Amino acid sequence: MPNISEMSGAPRRELHVFYVLDTSGSMEGLRIATLNRAMTETVTVLQEQALRNADAQLKIAVLEFNTIPRWLNPAGPERMEDFIFENLTAGGLTEVGAALEELGSKLSREKFLKSMTGAYLPIIIFMTDGYATDDYTAELSKIQKNRWFASSVKIGFAIGDEPDANMIAQIVGNSEAVIQTDDLALFARLLKWASVTASMMCSKSHTSYDIITGGDIIAQVTRNNSISASSVIPQSAVSVSPDVDPNDVWDDGDLWDDDSFN
Repeated sequence: MPNISEMSGAPRRELHVFYVLDTSGSMEGLRIATLNRAMTETVTVLQEQALRNADAQLKIAVLEFNTIPRWLNPAGPERMEDFIFENLTAGGLTEVGAALEELGSKLSREKFLKSMTGAYLPIIIFMTDGYATDDYTAELSKIQKNRWFASSVKIGFAIGDEPDANMIAQIVGNSEAVIQTDDLALFARLLKWASVTASMMCSKSHTSYDIITGGDIIAQVTRNNSISASSVIPQSAVSVSPDVDPNDVWDDGDLWDDDSFN
């Protein structure tokens, strides 16, 4: 069924959703099975939403990381309607720095964010169940200087018994944008609804005075699912604000026309 934009002929700006998913050895068993099921269900729901979204053309890119990061779509983000999720397998180390380096290398108009119709700022969803096995701090400092990354809507998931919630809070920029839980069924449910909520909220035009954050998404998701935020958000996580001035990012209220985003 054609969506509203295709019927009217109006071009839609692109909204890119990036998933950065830990598939290291500690994810083996129930965790990787849950992740695969959660991503399959999430993609299905987003595909249905994409057909009805008159504001944005949803696109998806998935980066799995263990010892070596790997894109499921190495040619770049695919239209949500065309994307087919392939089950992931667990193995290797948790090389977070390598994942951030790979992600940062693609966040530019010359790489994964090129668009003929313009693009909203991307959504980045980062998930891990453990601690980095490499020194990720240098790559984190580097990617934080990437204007697309610094201004994106970032959400973190820390799952399992001993995830490094502080590290995830540093990556996504704020502890309020992190969900920590050892309940895998809850994780699967929240991954889906965080993805849907983020894509809905971020596909609406907004100005520098109405910036959507990962914390806003998590607050909305926990309210809609009748979940206490304190039960899933790590209160001890470090709150880190990206070193970026919104006035430098936004251009007269439009988030897709700033020529400084390369």
